[in-house]
Amino acid sequence: MMRLVALLLVGAGIVVAPAALGATSGSRAGNAGSLRVASSLDGRSSLPPRIRWIATPTGGSVSVVDFLIDGRLIWTEHHAPYVFDGDHNGANKGYLITTWLTPGPHQFTARATTSDGETVSDTVKASVEQPPPPPAALAGFWTRVVTAQDLKKGTSHGPPAGRWTLVFDRVGAWHLDPMGGGVANEYAVHGHVIDVYAPIQMAPSGVSKYGHHGIGGTDCTAAGPFGSYDWSVSANTLVLKAIREGCGNRRAIWEGTWTKH
Repeated sequence: MMRLVALLLVGAGIVVAPAALGATSGSRAGNAGSLRVASSLDGRSSLPPRIRWIATPTGGSVSVVDFLIDGRLIWTEHHAPYVFDGDHNGANKGYLITTWLTPGPHQFTARATTSDGETVSDTVKASVEQPPPPPAALAGFWTRVVTAQDLKKGTSHGPPAGRWTLVFDRVGAWHLDPMGGGVANEYAVHGHVIDVYAPIQMAPSGVSKYGHHGIGGTDCTAAGPFGSYDWSVSANTLVLKAIREGCGNRRAIWEGTWTKH
């Protein structure tokens, strides 16, 4: 059973302590045998905010690949190709998004295990940078009631109607549902356009933030799809209008008028 990641919540951001400085980029460890594993992060000393993290095991019948950050389990993958945040039988693979990590060096380990218990791992030490804060006008908590009419923009098994909360911080854009859960997406602001990318995977079973629990998962798929929104703020009102959006469920939540509280 996957174990929850121990996360340290500081202010408005979720952080994980940097890795020990003694690690070697691309180091490998495991039992003596034919099993090997390579990581798509091998050779990197720094990581961008969003990247595919793929483990490629060879020489054994692999039953599971675990992805660990600083020794903590973040994702378990049972299907090849073994992609972080991508347990979708080969489709809709997700991303490693690093905005939730503290700036500085971290250890990224891919650990492969065979059906008879043989294990081997590949560890890369790479640094991440601190993402920028949101524009002052977007900071704070925004709420709006998502109606049945809004939900027609999404799928038949889309998000629930009711009062939602939207929060922008350094980690991501958090939309928090009426049931006490939610999703955190990577985003970037360019003038009056918000580009929203893929959901951020921070723990196997989600994380707790802003009074909500189990925040994680996806609106549509772990790969996004990406979207863009025009935004404007007047007094205590935020208006979001989709420019392009490949995820109807996210559009059902985001598009509309939000009130600051």
